[in-house]
Amino acid sequence: MKKGVAASMPDQTTIAIPYQPNVIRPYFPDLIKNTKTALLPVKPQTPSKAQNSLVTPNAFMQTKTANGISFSEKKVTINRGDTLINLLVKKASVPHGEAYEAVQALKKVYDPRKLNLGHEITVFFYKDPLINDGPKFSGVRIEKDIINTVTVNRDDEGHYIANKLEKGTHRTLRGFKGVINNSLYVDAKASGVPDAVILDFIKMYSWNVDFQRDIHTGDKFEVMYEEYKTDDYKRTVPGKGNIIYAMLSLGGNDMLFYRYQDRNKMIDYYDNKGKSAKKTLMRTPINGARISSGYGMRKHPILGYSKMHKGLDFAAPSGTPIYAAGDGVIERIGRYSTYGKYIRIRHKAGLKTVYAHMRGYKSGLRKGSRVKQGQTIGYVGSTGRSTGPHLHYEIVLNNKSVNPATVKLPTGKSLRAKDMNIFKGVVAQTQEQFNDYCNSTDDNNQPKEDRIAAN
Repeated sequence: MKKGVAASMPDQTTIAIPYQPNVIRPYFPDLIKNTKTALLPVKPQTPSKAQNSLVTPNAFMQTKTANGISFSEKKVTINRGDTLINLLVKKASVPHGEAYEAVQALKKVYDPRKLNLGHEITVFFYKDPLINDGPKFSGVRIEKDIINTVTVNRDDEGHYIANKLEKGTHRTLRGFKGVINNSLYVDAKASGVPDAVILDFIKMYSWNVDFQRDIHTGDKFEVMYEEYKTDDYKRTVPGKGNIIYAMLSLGGNDMLFYRYQDRNKMIDYYDNKGKSAKKTLMRTPINGARISSGYGMRKHPILGYSKMHKGLDFAAPSGTPIYAAGDGVIERIGRYSTYGKYIRIRHKAGLKTVYAHMRGYKSGLRKGSRVKQGQTIGYVGSTGRSTGPHLHYEIVLNNKSVNPATVKLPTGKSLRAKDMNIFKGVVAQTQEQFNDYCNSTDDNNQPKEDRIAAN
């Protein structure tokens, strides 16, 4: 057999491993140029496109090469107070210098500070029979999620090399529709819509709908969204996928929105007339809250006499996220009079919004910070003159307080004529897809694969 050429065996795949007695070998053999070779049989496997010729690390579990080189692995878990370097040194007995170099290489593709408690890490070792010493550290593997993995491996020159691997996924479409008898969340959840999609649905309509007052029994909803599955279709990739189409029917008034990328590559949701779902300000800058006090004169719950209430109060559990109602610049942030912890944002067209009695602010915000519509700016609390956790929300127009529940807000952008022709085709195609995929599954109770755009 020629040097550097792998022989085939029944039911096995053989991988050529460069052999150099005094050099620590990398974990993946394709990272080295072929010199003198040793043959390593591994179980046959079909790597994904993203992996190309990379061999899955599990192939080396307790394996010996033809020259007696053995490979092994050890799994360690992140506990409270652990850093990745300390974890490698203390739990995997990796020399501190080598652990440091490996982590420095890893930082080029992944921030190890993102590791959470309980995260399992695989550490790899090799043993060369020509060196009278224990197993040597050769690499580490971190599975970020069910499709993304990062590895660090030592090459034949002693340098650590980091790689990112991504498994293949398949795009599917899911469609659901239902009638609201309890609440949008409860009934959508009962229909099979995931929590993340329901929250995105609520955010999409939050510019146009007050979910505490506008929704009634008998109202209807429809939604179609992307879902990404692993290659075997057994696992759903969390947090990946967008709503493609949504409909909310309130009192017989249908509000439909379609996802569309315009000629400038900007993605937004538009109704069937090409008007954006977004308005200058959101109707409610908080999810899952009830209006506990309206705008206007009222008997103050603490002072005991009638006083003008210049905003809306939304009762919600302490710590509930508060969103910026629109794009703008923070004009004031900090404690302010009886408002407690307070933020005021300046928007366009003479508009300002006020958020008060907050428990705290999103880290990194300060006076002059620019914020985006829907961005978390703080959390519900009960600071200042307050009887319990709630958000006090005001809209100020040309330096005068207005009723957030009734003020007519400027609409968002509309598609131009050149985009509208394309958009009409997208609407027709999307409606056809929804009719096909709504509540539809195959014989194995799996969603039909999107025949138009599959990855």
